[in-house]
Amino acid sequence: MPRQANSSQPPDLAGHLTEVALACQRLLQRDPQHPQALVGISLVALASHQPQAAVKMASAAVAAAPAMCAAWVAVGQALMAAARPEDAERAYTQAICLDGMDALAHMGLGELQLAAGRPAEALRHFNLALSRRPNLPAAHLGLGNALAFMGRNEEALSSYTRALALQPRLPQAEFAAGFALARLGRPAQAETRYRRALLQRPDFAAAWINLGSLLRELGSDIAAEAALRRAIALRPDLVSAWVNLAILERERRRPAQAEKCLRTAFALHPDQVETLVAWCQFRAAQGDLPGAWAWLRWALLRAPGHDEAINMMGILLHAEGRFAEAVAAFERAEALGNRAAASNRGNSLLDLGRISEALRAHRAAVRRDPANPGARYNLALTQLRLGHWRSGWANYEARWHFREVHRAPRRFSVPRWQGQPLAGQRVLLHAEQGLGDTIQFCRFAALVASRGGVPILQVQPPVQRLLHALSVVRTARAEVTQLGAEPHSAAPPRFDLECPLMSLPAVFATTPETVPWPGPYLAADPELVAEKRRQFPGKTPGPRIGLAWAGNPRYRADRQRSTHLETLLPLLRAVRATWISLQKGDPAAQLAALPAAVTVCDASSRDRDLAETAATLATLDLVITTDTSIAHLAGAMAKPVWILLPHLADWRWMQLTPATPWYPTARLLRQPVPGDWRSVVNHAIELLEGI
Repeated sequence: MPRQANSSQPPDLAGHLTEVALACQRLLQRDPQHPQALVGISLVALASHQPQAAVKMASAAVAAAPAMCAAWVAVGQALMAAARPEDAERAYTQAICLDGMDALAHMGLGELQLAAGRPAEALRHFNLALSRRPNLPAAHLGLGNALAFMGRNEEALSSYTRALALQPRLPQAEFAAGFALARLGRPAQAETRYRRALLQRPDFAAAWINLGSLLRELGSDIAAEAALRRAIALRPDLVSAWVNLAILERERRRPAQAEKCLRTAFALHPDQVETLVAWCQFRAAQGDLPGAWAWLRWALLRAPGHDEAINMMGILLHAEGRFAEAVAAFERAEALGNRAAASNRGNSLLDLGRISEALRAHRAAVRRDPANPGARYNLALTQLRLGHWRSGWANYEARWHFREVHRAPRRFSVPRWQGQPLAGQRVLLHAEQGLGDTIQFCRFAALVASRGGVPILQVQPPVQRLLHALSVVRTARAEVTQLGAEPHSAAPPRFDLECPLMSLPAVFATTPETVPWPGPYLAADPELVAEKRRQFPGKTPGPRIGLAWAGNPRYRADRQRSTHLETLLPLLRAVRATWISLQKGDPAAQLAALPAAVTVCDASSRDRDLAETAATLATLDLVITTDTSIAHLAGAMAKPVWILLPHLADWRWMQLTPATPWYPTARLLRQPVPGDWRSVVNHAIELLEGI
């Protein structure tokens, strides 16, 4: 629920505090035990942020008039402000004994129940308050907070709207409406509400924090930092501001700054569980699992039932490959109301091979939190993995709102193409992820041209020259332009519409049965092929086989999909062939450590781009590779390719199938259990010996 001031507090008396205080003092001069005057002085003390004085005055009112409901309500309000919730509850209960329908007493109890994590009881009290005073803005605000606590965000938003209709300039309600809108996946409207709250109350530190967190999720890191630092300037003692700034700095890969923020938060409140969990997340992000566990144990020692701490336990267990234990932890967190736990549980079930259960978990996560892009994205990957492509492609669009996939998504002033006839319009088809993705999905450019459009393929430099081999480009029905090292750095030619390459399967409602395969759609330049044959002639009898064993190390799951050249040594020793390395990047240096009796020619580590690598592939009889861009390149060229896959492979290779509809000449060799590359290599040896 949104962080804000208690809605049961008395109305803002600023501007006429002195007038009220003087009036009450005049009454008390005539009668020192005047109960209404004592209540009035108590409210003035509350509005002046003097809770102890408020308690003293309200208690005096009760002593003077023990049967006066308003006096007991004033005591409850004062005790709440003085952080004495149990005493406040007794005061409000006594007020209700005197007047069972007193609106302010029920509001006070509602606030106390909400603070204690009992939103259903709070809901009852707020409704009782509204039954007596239906036009009380603070009661609608409290009701909204209870509904938000229960995840009933649409209803909460309605309550906040009613509060604002009754009191248009109510920054707490604008702030709370922003919170509900953010939960409902309506970030632009949420931002408007937060800014409206801040326009009315510029010193509203909690609103600055929530605005900063929202801007961070939207990829506006500079604005997010400014908002969070504004909150800190207003309230340097607010732990949540420092923690949110630490999260931002961690995501910006500025670990020193993130750690500094966490140290400040910890110094302010060493026992606050949210800070301890943030430390755990930071250590885990730095690859320090022992350090992450240390912080998590500290958090659980202080709050054994903290849902995010238990969810984090599942994340650490998953990172250690303890998937069954992770599932149990996520189930506990989910039962406690954690919003991310069901989706995380689905991921662990996937690694256990319990795919149908994983699908149910991901569906449950989306039902519970339909606006959560991470939950919808994880559901999409599972649906695509299982061949449920129609629903999977639709849900895959959630990646544009999921920071772990697109930290700062591109924004365009032109509309997204949705598949309508084009009548000569120019459509920017832009690459968004890896080189392999671009190779896999560039085939759809021909389908765009068939709808009457002019595709403009904006792609990464390593594949730009290669894509000139596409038939639709060679026949001048499409163009190829470069995507810069930064997504926003290269301006393409003029275009009328845009569509990410990886959104095209959704546009064309692609299923496993309708994957476009016109035959090989990429080819090598004949002159480059001749040059590669001269550089790397066959030196032994037998087939010419290309090898690649490691992909892009920046990919999140690269540790699972890539291996070391040493893993392939049994294959290199068992089969008589001319071995050609297609490996790029740092892993190519592993060639130097091969035993003297094993020869592998380095044909690709110095290639300028994948057009040169394609020329090497054209000289080969077979390619054997892990899940790399080389696998896609060989498949697009219709070369025989064996793809060595981890136990839980990327979604595009689906599950339990030896083939893929994306590349008819590909054969998929999967680990039988996680990490078992030996079985995969032995399978490849058996297949080669049978040729």
